[in-house]
Amino acid sequence: MMMIAGAMMLATSGMTVAQTMSPTDVGVQLMTGTSATDYVKLAADGDMYEIASSKLAMSKAQRPDVKAFAREMVADHTATTKTLMAALKNPDRTIAKPGTRMSTGNEAKIALLKKAPKASFDDLYLQQQMQAHQTAWALHGGYATDGTDPALKQVASTAVPVIERHLMHVKQMTTTAMSGM
Repeated sequence: MMMIAGAMMLATSGMTVAQTMSPTDVGVQLMTGTSATDYVKLAADGDMYEIASSKLAMSKAQRPDVKAFAREMVADHTATTKTLMAALKNPDRTIAKPGTRMSTGNEAKIALLKKAPKASFDDLYLQQQMQAHQTAWALHGGYATDGTDPALKQVASTAVPVIERHLMHVKQMTTTAMSGM
């Protein structure tokens, strides 16, 4: 299986997806050519990370806007997981459900968050969220562009605007933190 962050960050494509953000806006290129099986594994791993990291943020974050964002992440990524799992229920194809354990890379990010001092937790969480959502945008945007499974392509297409909204929120919160507010 490919390395999640590295493969997504390095993937390139000349194609575009109907969306409001471009690869330049997001800081990554679309990840194209992903198999349906890999798409499911990577999307599920991303959602598991988002939910776990955001549950931590709900209890450890100091800033109210970061806590509110974390609640939004848990709700939205729980919903995208349900949509993904529903798309797998198709008797015409066989794509196994993804495992319930996060990738080693995402487990390491969770471990860093758990060890982070209170004073730096919010900044680390927001930094990880930016990276995770850039990776998710590359994955879902790429699969929405050239995915081979119509049901999963629809899942990816539906996820892109949600991810873009999350990216805008993270950018706003990061800018707010840098300005000293």
